[in-house]
Amino acid sequence: MDKPAERRVVGGPCEYKAYPGRATIVSVQKKERPAKAGASLSAVYEVKFSFTPHEEIEEGYGQVEGKEYLLLLANSSYPGPWFLKKYGIKPGKCFECYLKVITRGTCTPVLFDFPAIDLSDYSESE
Repeated sequence: MDKPAERRVVGGPCEYKAYPGRATIVSVQKKERPAKAGASLSAVYEVKFSFTPHEEIEEGYGQVEGKEYLLLLANSSYPGPWFLKKYGIKPGKCFECYLKVITRGTCTPVLFDFPAIDLSDYSESE
């Protein structure tokens, strides 16, 4: 039996290569959800975006042009109306964005990073 210190780590550490580009908001659609006790937020929004890189993406699995992606908060939830207003998220709006493509490890292969949008901003749900 393996000693605890000799066990293999599964998953990380992971490394990514970042490709700068532009994310364009394609659609913002309201999704109704039941209000929870004590919570005033009853509507959330499904936000879809496309990404256009500023340079050619070398990794075949990192080809994202022509596809749409969901903009979710860091906890995988949909944003609410306050979040959309605070960050100016609406169809046609463009944001600086980085496509992060995994180069080492077994984490999520493709991630998007929005420097001007704090995806861990949960103030609305408090």
